Amino acid sequence: MMMRRTIAVLGTVGLFVLAAAPAQAAPSQQDSTFLVAAHQANLAEIAAGNLAQQKGQSQQVKDLGSKFVADHTQLDAATSQTAQALGVALPGSPNSEQQALAARYQAANGTDFDALFIATQMDAHMKAAANGQREISSGSDAQAKKAAQDAAPVINSHHDLLRSAASALGLPAEVDTGNGGAAAANQHAGTVLALLLLGAVAAVTGLFLLRRPRRVQV
Repeated sequence: MMMRRTIAVLGTVGLFVLAAAPAQAAPSQQDSTFLVAAHQANLAEIAAGNLAQQKGQSQQVKDLGSKFVADHTQLDAATSQTAQALGVALPGSPNSEQQALAARYQAANGTDFDALFIATQMDAHMKAAANGQREISSGSDAQAKKAAQDAAPVINSHHDLLRSAASALGLPAEVDTGNGGAAAANQHAGTVLALLLLGAVAAVTGLFLLRRPRRVQV
């Protein structure tokens, strides 16, 4: 009888403990979005790196491909571990834009491949860096934010290596990647032209006012 009472008491206490234990908060939409985007970027970088090793014309591009595969494989292992801990389901392939870029890589050869790879990879790493910065600034889960913080120096170092490779190969550091690069450049050029025109109009107006005869007041 005493044993039954003890078991009953322990069971009741256990229920109170379970009820009082705080449940793990679900990740925010920002956290989930970051993890999915980071995972897809890693998958795309690994695939692009493999192609660079196969199709790259220059040793710089081949070396970049090898480094991207190694680094983004490590980053994705950490991203996947964090997503699993938070219960975030990750897709099995890159997004449609990244898949379209992979098709462009497949179609390019020789020096055309090198130029396309460097330009588009600079753009891809800038997007990956922006994705991580949004998580660092607006994320709510400590694990997801740490994943973004740990990835940031790796992604930034890749971008620096791409710029160095572009300089070594005589390629522009920033070129049209087919994803808005040209539009941004045209917008900047249009802004500059508009400011120059305004300055010219102001100069002509000022000259006209200076040469205009003044009326003598009586």
